[in-house]
Amino acid sequence: MPIRYINNTQIVKEIKKLMLDSDISQRCIAEKLNITPQGLTKLLNKKNFGFEDAKKILNVMGYALIIEFEKSEEIKEENRND
Repeated sequence: MPIRYINNTQIVKEIKKLMLDSDISQRCIAEKLNITPQGLTKLLNKKNFGFEDAKKILNVMGYALIIEFEKSEEIKEENRND
């Protein structure tokens, strides 16, 4: 399920949606990460949540974090006009 990166808050929302869609509780994920459910909440809400954090959570959920780069439409259009 590809998503376009906007910011880290959006990544957390997508992970939470995936938890709901996969019917995986935060408690279960916390147990697999060897942290408390409160620790997982703290991890998800931390200001500098990053790709390493996302990768850890996704891995215990059975998902991989895949990053792909693609030219934005704006850049593609500029290149056509040159």
